[in-house]
Amino acid sequence: MAGGQNLASKYAPEVDERFYRNSQAVLALNNNYKFTGVQTVNVYSIPVVPMTDYKRTGSNRYGTPNDLTRNVQTLKVNRDRGYTFIIDKGDKIQSQMVMDAGKALSRQIREVWVPEYDTYVFQTLSAKATEMGNFDTTEVSKSNAYELFLAGQEALGNANVPDDGRVAFCSYRFANFLKQDPAFMKYGNESQEMVIKGVIGEVDGCKIVKVPSGRLPNGCAFILTHPIAATAPKQLEEYKIHDNPPGISGWLVEGRVIYDCFVLNEKANAIYYHGSQPVSKNLTVMTSGSNPSKSTVIVIPGAPESGNSWKYETAEAVSGLTAAEYGAAWASTGTALVGSGAEITPDSGDTVIQVVELDSASKVVARGVAPLNIG
Repeated sequence: MAGGQNLASKYAPEVDERFYRNSQAVLALNNNYKFTGVQTVNVYSIPVVPMTDYKRTGSNRYGTPNDLTRNVQTLKVNRDRGYTFIIDKGDKIQSQMVMDAGKALSRQIREVWVPEYDTYVFQTLSAKATEMGNFDTTEVSKSNAYELFLAGQEALGNANVPDDGRVAFCSYRFANFLKQDPAFMKYGNESQEMVIKGVIGEVDGCKIVKVPSGRLPNGCAFILTHPIAATAPKQLEEYKIHDNPPGISGWLVEGRVIYDCFVLNEKANAIYYHGSQPVSKNLTVMTSGSNPSKSTVIVIPGAPESGNSWKYETAEAVSGLTAAEYGAAWASTGTALVGSGAEITPDSGDTVIQVVELDSASKVVARGVAPLNIG
């Protein structure tokens, strides 16, 4: 059996599927630039010249003419990611056919690839807004949530960003504060169709979309942007299911994606970020049995934020896990988790795992807990 799959005498024909969410980052992007057949696209922008006083005598009455140059931004797609797994034909037959290769591939796309893409896009947008100085760190409450949102709207308006078409991606925590703010409830518009799509309201043409904290940067309250500001090409999305390839009785599934996200230089001021909130981010953690007594740990988005690190611990029950409070040192020594996809060997009898993200000062900024599946 492939990977030491633990087969019970009988499997239920239904699969206990995890919750998932479709891509939300696509609402923040444009497709104005074509990367087909190339790795790099050069985007040109044309500068302007200053106004001067007109002179009624002499030469150069309009001012001294200079050559109008062009600015070039080079967009080079660098992220090249892949994955692979095997479904043994014996495992499929003896698990009442629930281990279907096509369904497993769809599960991989919606639960791993889509969250990674969204997370990368939101991190890119927030980093650019911070770099441009378009950010705030005021702690959000139910009495100031709407005011802080309007401050972001004002910043974009002062940068001549179109009012119509803006999108605010917010944490559920910020959304809860916003919905308790009497000012927002008075002026916000919402419809059943928008609620189904995760949009909790629309203010002055700006949609407000709730996003799980696991896809947002640590401490994010909201990211306010306009689709004209960024593009995130998916240059290659290749998925293959090989039926009975050499050396395997079953199916070999492979996937590869080449993508990136770019903020356009002349439109960088169309992004506003409100972050540094004193709240722990929820890491998305999943595990799968790989070899006997071992488990593979998957954490979205695949790596901790820059300057941070991951540690993990396992226990027989959730009650046995060490508390991980935001901004505090983690009492557990834990074990370093190099990155998503690492294989661990838990103690016998352990059933749960906790992954904690620590900042450069070894303080807790994110955590996630999941059932521990052993091979």
